[in-house]
Amino acid sequence: MKRTKVDFIDGYYYGQCTNNDGYDRERAKQTAFSAVLPLIIENELTQKQSICLKYRYINKKSQAEIAEMLKLSQPTVSRHIKAAKEIVNSNLKYCYIALLKGFDEYDRLNDLC
Repeated sequence: MKRTKVDFIDGYYYGQCTNNDGYDRERAKQTAFSAVLPLIIENELTQKQSICLKYRYINKKSQAEIAEMLKLSQPTVSRHIKAAKEIVNSNLKYCYIALLKGFDEYDRLNDLC
């Protein structure tokens, strides 16, 4: 059975927050990821992976622009970004699982009231 990979990094940077009657799960997810993402980038990525990921998502640079700035080939930049995203997504899935458990508990407690 093939697992579907969730791209949390694209969802984080390009996701839209919605409003659901004052309890906004998407905003909660964004807040949780905001707390964890800098730690993952700082502690789990190589320096090149971190730089390439930040230029790509925070500064909205293309791979070609990043390659030119860092004096690397575009395929090398692509590999750094791909590796960084795999590491970040792997770590963020644990954050997401914990968040879902928290949502379930919140819902359960609200149902008791």
